[in-house]
Amino acid sequence: MKLFSLLLSVTVFFVSLYFFILELPVRVGLNDIIYVSLLVILMAICVVGIIINWGLLYRRIRKNRPILYIANTFSKKNK
Repeated sequence: MKLFSLLLSVTVFFVSLYFFILELPVRVGLNDIIYVSLLVILMAICVVGIIINWGLLYRRIRKNRPILYIANTFSKKNK
């Protein structure tokens, strides 16, 4: 489910970025300002979703590394 959320956030971010770039040089009326501001808010929500789910990618990349266990024989408890 987190992977789906991450993919959806990335996809929606790039789609809204496309429409933001497409609508930026057009007329500057009140409706256009509201539309562009809604696109900016949507992109901000997508960035937050990517940041929240970034740990999923980080764990998958880190999971492939071997774990090295080192035993410390110098510090034994005295009974």
